[in-house]
Amino acid sequence: MNMYAKQRSCVLNEDRLSGLPDDILIHILSLLPLKDAVKGICNASRRFHKLWPFIHTLNFDQYMFPEHDCDYYLEAGRPDYDERFVHSVRHVLLRSKSPTIHKFCLKFHFRLSYSFWQRTSNSTGIWQYYDFLRSEKRMANEIGTWIQFALNKNLEVLDLSFSEHGTVGPQALYDLPNCVLSSPHLVELWLTHCTINAKKKSKLKSLKTLYLNNVVLMDQSMDYILSGCPMLEELTLQLCYGHIRVVLLNSNLKTLKLDIGWFRQRIHVSCPTLLSLDMSGAVEVLDIANVASIAEVSVNRNLIFDFDVYKDYQGIKTFLQTFTGAKTLNLCSWFALVFSAWQLKNLPSPTFSCKSLHLQLDFMIWNLPGILNLLKHCPCLENLIIKITSSYNEFTSQKQLSWYHLYKFDADEYWNMVDAPVQCMIHHLKTVEVAGLIKKKFVIQFLEYLLRHSMVLKKMKIFAKKKTSKICEYEERLLNAPKASASAAVLFY
Repeated sequence: MNMYAKQRSCVLNEDRLSGLPDDILIHILSLLPLKDAVKGICNASRRFHKLWPFIHTLNFDQYMFPEHDCDYYLEAGRPDYDERFVHSVRHVLLRSKSPTIHKFCLKFHFRLSYSFWQRTSNSTGIWQYYDFLRSEKRMANEIGTWIQFALNKNLEVLDLSFSEHGTVGPQALYDLPNCVLSSPHLVELWLTHCTINAKKKSKLKSLKTLYLNNVVLMDQSMDYILSGCPMLEELTLQLCYGHIRVVLLNSNLKTLKLDIGWFRQRIHVSCPTLLSLDMSGAVEVLDIANVASIAEVSVNRNLIFDFDVYKDYQGIKTFLQTFTGAKTLNLCSWFALVFSAWQLKNLPSPTFSCKSLHLQLDFMIWNLPGILNLLKHCPCLENLIIKITSSYNEFTSQKQLSWYHLYKFDADEYWNMVDAPVQCMIHHLKTVEVAGLIKKKFVIQFLEYLLRHSMVLKKMKIFAKKKTSKICEYEERLLNAPKASASAAVLFY
């Protein structure tokens, strides 16, 4: 081996990590999965063995033990948490020496719902039921000590998930300790599958992000939580249950995400600083007020709405008028049907000042009048983005399409029959993006219509999977279609 090869071998074999300062090594260890940081790395270096107790990110996930059999514990009449996992958490927390903890994450299969199953079962002895409850109570108390341990170290990010294997709905109802809502250092709080029963105003004065997923909110808990979060910027409520009001006056809230389950519920939103609203699911009553600053709105899936009832027309119109000042509007296929019904019934629609319109469409012929109606009522539109998912939406009920039997039009000739000019296409529409299932005949006809009438169009981008590199028939058709704008380019990806 020559001298150069020897030098190269020495460089390759050099332990460069050992030369780094302790604080950098601790930071690296904190980025690793906890199981690797504690076991694998510790075995590799005595120095790392001394440093890992100082890691500032603690991420405990019961899936660290994937071979754990929950069904066995269920049949044995015992809680389904893994004792090995519990022991590992105890071991790490006992050895922890870090003066501060940045993030504490716990994903734990806590089966409180199993108590209800035991209570209603005649096959289980009363003593076994009491034993289970005592064990479960002890586990809940111990989890509380783990959380308190982290909070005592100026914790900034807390992520708790108590969901079960194969569970749908709020089954694992772990009662959140009151100390969590009184932590002044928390910046992010992520909660999944638990119950919050707040009795007084929270003290989350540093909190900027709050994420609640499948959380049961008892009584006025939502009001108590939000009233003590003056710095809150992002709020997500996903399939939460109970009394929900989002009222934040003189706050910093910028982003609100609501995913609402299919059940009767009333949601009230009032926030003057809100910039972005993302709403999905179904809701019977949605009160939105004091959101004049909103810039981006996204509404997916259905609101509960009867196309044949006039009062529902007034309700959905009032709902949409709340967002007429938004600059970006994201609407699902259902809204195309709403605007189609209004177009065919000659009902007035609200006018939007948006510059970007995003549509996710299950493209069917009854979307066509609605799409044109939307374009007419977006006079300042500059960017149109359409994602075509399928030709039929399974969520579209027969009741929602019952009105279309009263009307007849030829989809093949529809765009040729449209004579009224559309203001945005004359003065503003510059880019069009279409993705998904675009090979349907009336989709191509719609794109041809846009090319024929968009006088300032710069680009039409089409994203579709191709089996070959050859130009498809629909590509050739669009490339050769008449264009109102001499600078319009049709691009395929």
